[in-house]
Amino acid sequence: MNVLIVEDNKPVSLLLSRIVEDMGLGYVIAADGEAALRLFSQRNISMAIIDVELPGLDGYQVARDIRNQSPTLPVLIISGNNGDSWRQQAFDAGADEFLAKPIRPSELTVLLQRYCSVSTPD
Repeated sequence: MNVLIVEDNKPVSLLLSRIVEDMGLGYVIAADGEAALRLFSQRNISMAIIDVELPGLDGYQVARDIRNQSPTLPVLIISGNNGDSWRQQAFDAGADEFLAKPIRPSELTVLLQRYCSVSTPD
């Protein structure tokens, strides 16, 4: 299983990739919306973790495009903005879940378990 991580902040993308890898999942990282959509079309992706604020296409548009191509793919939106309007926009764009930054590894682990059918590493 491959998780598409779409995050332009290098330390955050490294944290996300470490959590995904610790769960025994593969991943690919895109630093902008256009690269994310290219990777999505080229790879077998099982879940997408998408930051809202990206260069070029924003995370909402990326989520909408992914959702249009793959209606059942789990989409997790992450954002440093935790207001109700940000959350609502995420769900309107097709997100299954919304996580506010800073990301808590335990929260992401639960979502990976739920959507990717993996168990907690020992």
